[in-house]
Amino acid sequence: MSTAADLANPHALATIVEASAKRTIVASQDILDERGVKLWSRDQPVSESLQQRLLERKLKQPLEACLRAADGVTAFELHQAVKAFLDSDHAIARALQPWGARIIEEVTHVPVHSVPQLLLTAAQASKPHVFEHAVRGMALAGAMSASQASDKYQMRLALLGGLLHDLGEMYVDPQYLDTKQPLDAAGYRHLAVHPKVGAMLLARLTDYPAALTRAIGEHHERCDGSGYPARLTGDSQSSLGKLLAVVETTLGIASYSKAPWTHASFAMRMIPGEYDGSWVGFVAAAARQAEEDLDAATTAPQGGASTREQLEAVHKRLDKAVQQAQDIESAANSDTVRRIAARATHLLQRLRTGWNAMGLWSMAEADAPAEARFEWHMACRELSYRLRFIRRECVWTEGELNPEDGLVLEVLWGCLEEPLI
Repeated sequence: MSTAADLANPHALATIVEASAKRTIVASQDILDERGVKLWSRDQPVSESLQQRLLERKLKQPLEACLRAADGVTAFELHQAVKAFLDSDHAIARALQPWGARIIEEVTHVPVHSVPQLLLTAAQASKPHVFEHAVRGMALAGAMSASQASDKYQMRLALLGGLLHDLGEMYVDPQYLDTKQPLDAAGYRHLAVHPKVGAMLLARLTDYPAALTRAIGEHHERCDGSGYPARLTGDSQSSLGKLLAVVETTLGIASYSKAPWTHASFAMRMIPGEYDGSWVGFVAAAARQAEEDLDAATTAPQGGASTREQLEAVHKRLDKAVQQAQDIESAANSDTVRRIAARATHLLQRLRTGWNAMGLWSMAEADAPAEARFEWHMACRELSYRLRFIRRECVWTEGELNPEDGLVLEVLWGCLEEPLI
């Protein structure tokens, strides 16, 4: 995000310039550098020339406040996009239909400030998947709010939160948004600031309520303190922030799962206390009603090993990692190593608590119904996923580790990153 007397964010600017080839984006006022030198005139269309002029130039006013989308996304377009999603056969949309009429009614009353309108327009033109995610977030957040008989004001806040929760991602280098590539700690540091960036953007450049901007800053937090960027616990989070955390997780799972509601319900119940219970209940109820094809969603085991055998391998890896983390913590001469090992122990113990609460071993695999096989499959996938990312979650706030500390911790990281059988 650009700030007064600061540089324009190159990633957001590149998206805006790319979108200007399809949409009319112009300067809403003269764009001046910090010394008052005019870089771009009012009403002049955005082009690549502006991008070149802004390189390494500090601005007198935030760039986002100096541009407008003349043919930008309107309330009517949002209404149409949300309606098209709710009318579709998408697995998420089908479960939201009981609240569809109310969502559609309220969407047209949601105020879209010129700054988020600019960014939504840029996303719609140059990154359609980002705009699609925003629309789906709007619909899901609206349905969740409506399910608790919220008043119009609270529901409109939820709709806005769902629409704008990931706005900060436009300010992140796209290489860190590629979900196919695992992030190291340095890359994770870049990604982890996007909730704060989105909240700051809306707080400084719009007149939206503080409750909305706060919630957007919290949409990756978790009630047990395991989220980011501030590692808030449930008592420190707003109710809307807790709702948006469930929106984000559900939509993320829906992007790759063939049974998104059942998968999301399992993932959110896996670690007790990670998500707000009332919203987990909403997802669990949707999963029961969705009647998803769990056999189709359960992929064949890798490498010839059965799902149960893979689960046993993950369980052994988990126990081994807990012991290693505790050994490193007790023997550490470095405060940094001790702090990281303690964090790893805490995260691993959370996973073991979740494992113990699953109760997945009551029947033989051959006799298990589709739901049980799906839960084994999800348990294996979720545990493996979470183990791989414990290293990142432990060190991203620490900065660059010295070689000696890194070497001490490498044994633990190697255990966590072992391939499955």
